[in-house]
Amino acid sequence: MQHRQRIKNNCIGFISNLCLLFFVATGSASAEITAGKIKTQTAHKVLQLGVTADDNSKQALQLPSDIAVHAGKIYVVDGSHHRIMVYDLKGKFLFHIGSKGEQPGQLNYPVGIDVSTDNRVYVADSGNHRIQIFSDKGVFLSGFNVKNNKEEIRPIDLIRHSRTGNIIVSGSNHRLMIYTPKGKLLKKWGNNGKNRGEFRYPATISELDDGRIAVVDVLNSRAQVFNTDGSISLVVGEWGVLPGKLFRPKGIAIDQHGNFYISDSYMNVVQKFSDDGNFVAVLGDKGKPYDMLTPVGMTIYKNRLYVVEMKKHRVSVYQLGR
Repeated sequence: MQHRQRIKNNCIGFISNLCLLFFVATGSASAEITAGKIKTQTAHKVLQLGVTADDNSKQALQLPSDIAVHAGKIYVVDGSHHRIMVYDLKGKFLFHIGSKGEQPGQLNYPVGIDVSTDNRVYVADSGNHRIQIFSDKGVFLSGFNVKNNKEEIRPIDLIRHSRTGNIIVSGSNHRLMIYTPKGKLLKKWGNNGKNRGEFRYPATISELDDGRIAVVDVLNSRAQVFNTDGSISLVVGEWGVLPGKLFRPKGIAIDQHGNFYISDSYMNVVQKFSDDGNFVAVLGDKGKPYDMLTPVGMTIYKNRLYVVEMKKHRVSVYQLGR
């Protein structure tokens, strides 16, 4: 009975995470957006990964949430199937990592992912309240539990910081937590609130070239950029539905020039902001945004923007300008 209750609680927790962080009902764009009165930036779609959830194929994605690309491989979090799907850069399926369960190497509704320069795959195994680390070939290496004192925390996203080697985790406790690769908690910051440096459900994390950390702050409708000591550096965006505003931001990616690309799962757009946080453009063509549905996790690799569209059960890949 306890085992069944735990499974039920994990399912409820995962659905809650999706509702709060990714699966907010999609809305209609504002009149200014639909009327083509905004500045757009063209980025042609060059690839699409995944098939519809109605397809019986074992390779079908269902409500994917995040993505990472490294060394010629694309890693997609297929949380509803409790696995990580791996493709080559042309979209050919290679293999998957994980299966449903609680044992080492198994996953329970994973949400976030990072693949680092040490060729290791870091997974936010949300339903199991832990971080798991795999080789780039999918071999389980190690893992650790995510806790605040004795309270189990659901990890949402994570990165391995390139300069320190530590693992930075966003959690359901409205905090960022920094761990050693062996799972020792070194530092945490933030709490539930609206002020600068506080969060209401921090989600996707990305690292800038200078080592600063960008975090999507979902219900505060912004992204916050921090120095590694936890001090605030920059705030990008604010609540709204007009161009340059954010309603339900979910994913963030940073290009080689320091520009921020932020997905908005309610407005169904990806917006570009400069390195100082000013609005630049919406991804689209001739004043019309690209047709996306619940864009969430994103990454940039070799001048291509990879966008997870959760409700379309796919990943769309766009070629960015030089």
